[in-house]
Amino acid sequence: VASQYNVKPDQFRRTVRFEAHGEAFPVLVAETPFGVFGKCEPLWAEAKGNDEETMLANLRRELKPLFQRQFAISRTLGLPRRFAGSISDLRPTELIRLLFCPDRDVAHVAMVQIDSHARTVPYGDSLIRIMRESGHPYRRTAQWCALDIFEDLLSLFPDEAGRKQAIEAIRDFMMTAEDDYARAVFKAGDVLGDHVATEAAGEALLAVIEKGQQPYGRRSAVHGLIHLCEWLPSFKHRALESLERTAQSDPEPLLQAYAQATIKDIRDGGTLGKDGLVQR
Repeated sequence: VASQYNVKPDQFRRTVRFEAHGEAFPVLVAETPFGVFGKCEPLWAEAKGNDEETMLANLRRELKPLFQRQFAISRTLGLPRRFAGSISDLRPTELIRLLFCPDRDVAHVAMVQIDSHARTVPYGDSLIRIMRESGHPYRRTAQWCALDIFEDLLSLFPDEAGRKQAIEAIRDFMMTAEDDYARAVFKAGDVLGDHVATEAAGEALLAVIEKGQQPYGRRSAVHGLIHLCEWLPSFKHRALESLERTAQSDPEPLLQAYAQATIKDIRDGGTLGKDGLVQR
């Protein structure tokens, strides 16, 4: 804020006390013709007001999202005070726990940290357990994050046994997920069909289409097949057979229509562009 009004560092000539959540922070104050400016260096925050009282009120409002984020991290990690550190400094087990944070932006930051070290830190088993979680209220966010990391599943699990367990966990998740909150279920089909794109991934998609208990997983599997047929043309015949059965007998009329449209796209040689729309 100060830089927008060209307020120089040497204009902050006195300090006042700012209190929030049981803590006190020093705020440097500059009085200018444009108003009163406050700079709280420990929290990297600034604010402006017509007077000191208004400036402090604006500073409190400015800091509200930061405090909400820090307390969300603390509650997720079981810390007694607000989290004032850096997510990048957390231990691997703490990063995994943050995938379940109610603040989805925090979960995303933790996901990026995990993904950047997933080839050197053995996160695989934890991610598989996340895909099998069925009771945590924020499991869908964590599962979306796990699936985003699983886009590089083949590198994450160098051994075939690990890959098999991961693909089965994704398959079982698609089979039973009772909602598609955070688009996690839709993401699962995309991961198997477009990123893993192996015979084993194809078998998993077919199993979900034919035996999935919920329409969300079946829809995602249908979507995954059109990607799979792009990367694995040898699977096209089996994919079309399964889609034909879905188009005729799926309990959901919309899924029948979706399967029929997908059959046409695959036979016409359509591919999915970056916008998700079929291109020919």
